[in-house]
Amino acid sequence: MSEETEKVVKTAWEQYKWFVPFVVVVFIVMMVTLPVMGSYNTLVQKDIVVEQHKGNVQSALERRADLIPNFVATVEGSAKFEKSTLVGVIEARAEANQIKEQIKASQSIEDLQKSQDSLQAVIGRLLMLNEQYPTLQTTTQFRELEAQLTATENQINSERNNYNSAVMDYKMSVRTFPNTIIAGMFGFSADKWGMFQVYPGKGEVPVVKFDI
Repeated sequence: MSEETEKVVKTAWEQYKWFVPFVVVVFIVMMVTLPVMGSYNTLVQKDIVVEQHKGNVQSALERRADLIPNFVATVEGSAKFEKSTLVGVIEARAEANQIKEQIKASQSIEDLQKSQDSLQAVIGRLLMLNEQYPTLQTTTQFRELEAQLTATENQINSERNNYNSAVMDYKMSVRTFPNTIIAGMFGFSADKWGMFQVYPGKGEVPVVKFDI
């Protein structure tokens, strides 16, 4: 290498020698940042999935509430009732409408649990009419509602299971190292989402049986 070339190389090195530590720093930052970003994005995705499944549970419960006014209309048009029975049926429809509004406003799974239990009670009272007025089962509308109610209950059960699975997946991610560090930094609490519980005697699929 000639003296001239050596001089050029030395000058270039003096001018750009800062670039080496800069590259090292960038590399270190990327090594730290990329895993953090990956963990953060994973937690965000799992959180969104849980929220989506919560919405699906709400939709299924709203559909169940929507069936009650139709159920009541079918009952009212299918037989002559005692005054107390008719009043009870009308009250059930009003209660179902109120519960539907509560479902829409629910912010937590605990609120949805209460709404489900309330709907369960209303539907249970209406289904008891079958024993008091067996002629109800002969109507086409009543049998169609039987099928719709059964399908809705199956959907609710499926959506609850999907929700619980998503919550479990979220909790496992939040509590697993090193995600637990990232979760703490960005406010992802393991207790943010509760599991959908089925308490004894509540939350069970109603027995839709119209046979005498």
